[in-house]
Amino acid sequence: GPLVRVVASAVGTDSLALSRRRTLLELEGAHLSAQRAYAQAGLKPADIDLFELHDAYTIITALSLEAAGFALPGEGVSLGQSGATALDGDLPIATMGGLKARGHPVGATGVYQLVEATLQLREEAGANQVQNAHTAMTQSIGGTGATVVTHILQRER
Repeated sequence: GPLVRVVASAVGTDSLALSRRRTLLELEGAHLSAQRAYAQAGLKPADIDLFELHDAYTIITALSLEAAGFALPGEGVSLGQSGATALDGDLPIATMGGLKARGHPVGATGVYQLVEATLQLREEAGANQVQNAHTAMTQSIGGTGATVVTHILQRER
């Protein structure tokens, strides 16, 4: 299959203590991590074809979509309800079922996301294949959002 490269890898952090955060309705570490990855890759949210996000909890899905710039604050749930995040939507997420579908093996979650993104970009994802995917983003969250790692991968043309 085609070669897939990691074109960005970035970390963002926030306080582990929720009481010290500016707000509980934003994932600052996820926002910082995504923005740094976009800058490294010279890309913007509209350039991402699929997003393997950290959906261990439903609310984290919505907050991650907002933090990564795919939805405005408070509109992450609406984005999901619109169908845009479905396998055939504008921004497919969790294309093989997400963290809960695989049992969320905490230490291996980020690696599994990279494997799924690579399978998508190599067009080896079978029935879950996102058509014409060239650029994928993964985001793994540690703790309650205190440490967040974002990778952007691209298939060579």
